Amino acid sequence: MKSAFLKITATSMLLTLALLLQPNLASAQQDVKKDKKQSDKQGRHEQIEAQKIAFITQELNLTPEEAKVFWPVYNEYEAKRHELKKSFKHFKYVYKADMDKLTEKEASQILDNQIIEAQKFLDLRKEYHAKFKAVLTAVKVLKLYGAEREFQKILMDKIKEHRQTRTPANK
Repeated sequence: MKSAFLKITATSMLLTLALLLQPNLASAQQDVKKDKKQSDKQGRHEQIEAQKIAFITQELNLTPEEAKVFWPVYNEYEAKRHELKKSFKHFKYVYKADMDKLTEKEASQILDNQIIEAQKFLDLRKEYHAKFKAVLTAVKVLKLYGAEREFQKILMDKIKEHRQTRTPANK
């Protein structure tokens, strides 16, 4: 009788322990999935950056000497652009459906923030325009701006194409 009681108690303890650990297992699985998604996203970002570097290098026909002085300046520019983007992320951008719900004061603040944001990006562009001209010829700086636009267009086309292949044609 005593051994039967011990078996039931041990079994119930194991069952209780398993039930207590189950949320932790689920949480751990979710963490693994999040880490994998983050890793995949990071890998895609690195792949895109490598393609961008190759594309710009080819479009500008950079010599090894030019590349050596250009890329540190460009990387610095990109890092500052990224920081600006992050700093403006908290500003409220309103979709058309939400515009009718805004007060005049809110709409005015959003408009002012958009102008401030555009000006800061323009100031950064002006600063690095001079730096680019210091390390490249004016013709290559023009090519750089065109290459950036072209790469962005290619990237957007690929994203659009990817989305179209993922979603069914007949919804």
